[in-house]
Amino acid sequence: MVELNAYYDFEHGDNPERITSAEQLDAVLSAVLATRPAEIVQLLAADNPGAGLLDVGLDHRRGVGVLYYSGPSHRTGCFSHASTATVAADDPVLYYFMNADTEYPPSAEIPAELAISAAQEYMRTGQRPTSVDWQPARPDS
Repeated sequence: MVELNAYYDFEHGDNPERITSAEQLDAVLSAVLATRPAEIVQLLAADNPGAGLLDVGLDHRRGVGVLYYSGPSHRTGCFSHASTATVAADDPVLYYFMNADTEYPPSAEIPAELAISAAQEYMRTGQRPTSVDWQPARPDS
């Protein structure tokens, strides 16, 4: 199991929330899902931040989420991928990281439960989750 630093609030800039158990990760993600619309929780390995990062976006209004992973084996990054988009292709899909909006491809939205499950897998393995499909962040990647 990999201990994680979680960033999702302004106070985490210098002092991220340290996640040391699966139960603690579940509590953070459940609280964000229940109380914040379209919010991103950024997860980094606490003892090796260069090992990769997983952004977990959760939108309680629609019960969906998004993932973004970047790490040594995926330097240009990749987004989660759903076979069917939840919004029209020309509609922006916005999630917020500390009030800064981040646009995701419409095909990146997946069920919130699947996004949470992928975060749990990331904590177990420290690697890009295999429980979801992925698409390159840049189409030519």
